[in-house]
Amino acid sequence: MDTKVEKKHSKLKIILPIVLGILAIGAFLMYFLQQKKTFNVKAEDIQIEEVISGKFEDMLMITAQTQSLNSSLVNVLEGGMVKEIYGEDGQMVAKGMPLARIYNPNTEFNFLNQETGIMQQISQMRNSLLELKNQEFNQNKEQLQAQNDYNTAQQTYNLQKRLYDAEIGKKSEYDLATQNLNYQKKRKQITEQGLVQESSSRNQQIAAINSSIQQMQKSLELLRSNKNNFLIMAPVSGRLSSFSLSLGQSLTSGQSIGKIDLMDGYKLVAKVDEFYINKLQPGIKGTLDSNDKTYNVIITKVLPEVKDGQFSVELNFADDLKPENLKIGMTFGVKLKLSADTQSMMIPKGNFYKDTNGKWIFVVKGNKAVKQVVSLGRENPLYYEVLTGLKKGDRVIVSDYGEFKNYEILEIKEK
Repeated sequence: MDTKVEKKHSKLKIILPIVLGILAIGAFLMYFLQQKKTFNVKAEDIQIEEVISGKFEDMLMITAQTQSLNSSLVNVLEGGMVKEIYGEDGQMVAKGMPLARIYNPNTEFNFLNQETGIMQQISQMRNSLLELKNQEFNQNKEQLQAQNDYNTAQQTYNLQKRLYDAEIGKKSEYDLATQNLNYQKKRKQITEQGLVQESSSRNQQIAAINSSIQQMQKSLELLRSNKNNFLIMAPVSGRLSSFSLSLGQSLTSGQSIGKIDLMDGYKLVAKVDEFYINKLQPGIKGTLDSNDKTYNVIITKVLPEVKDGQFSVELNFADDLKPENLKIGMTFGVKLKLSADTQSMMIPKGNFYKDTNGKWIFVVKGNKAVKQVVSLGRENPLYYEVLTGLKKGDRVIVSDYGEFKNYEILEIKEK
């Protein structure tokens, strides 16, 4: 019986279409992935500007406000509630003038307890001094008595010796007088030695107690002066500003409740975007215009603390020429010159920068716009400086990229 043999090419007919299908799908996917993503935009929804070449002015415009050249803060020394208000915002005040009174019953009670404790300690120390004085008095009295008894014994001995030598007096009385004289002499010596030793020790104790009393009295004076901390007084003379209190308002120790402008001149203070924090430094000059006149200013201080994306700079007028009738709170537009002017490629400023950080831009070519890598340098209120990636005459989109920043090509549709 013959066996049926299957042909090998029948399997190839099954496998080959499958392989070809897979290759076709792979080729399609590769082609699709290689295609750049495209987004359709309306011409009326974008802003197109041209790259130009010209003099780039490296400057910065800021808004500055006049403040007093020198001022002093009014701080709360002792926390509590506002009990009385004496000063008003804008008022001229003299140094030491009361501005407000604080009430804090707990602190006042503590002050009273501390004052009572210190006074009791001073009283005890003074009693100790009195005891030492009494000891000194008694010892002096004892020394005086010993000296007097010695003198009496000496006189009695001399009398009994003369009588005994003249063979008139009794020997027993002479011996008794001699014995008493020796006793009084030793007693006098011991009393004097004890007085010297006690006097030295007592003087040291008296000096230490007097020193302690002085320290306690200073503490008492300081404590009593601290009671005046409840009275907020003007630290300097000048115009009171930023002072706004309400009765019953709670204040904390160290809190600033206002300032006093010394009225000895004016300075300008401006808030600047943190982008310029490494570009501004003391010594940079600028100008401001007021009443058709130009005045020179100079940065005197840069405060590096950044808050809400801004930092502060202080400026002074560079010479004696100042705007007339300056007042605190007036605002001026100040133009700061950051470096010398240069010939540069430039593009007008626009919202595109916040989406690209100046690293790329859409360049318009016909009815399309293509993403292109660029390098931007300095900026001023009107232009960005172009370092690389663009040439004069190129047209670029400078408006917001929010909707299409993730695309490679834009199809620009006319109306």
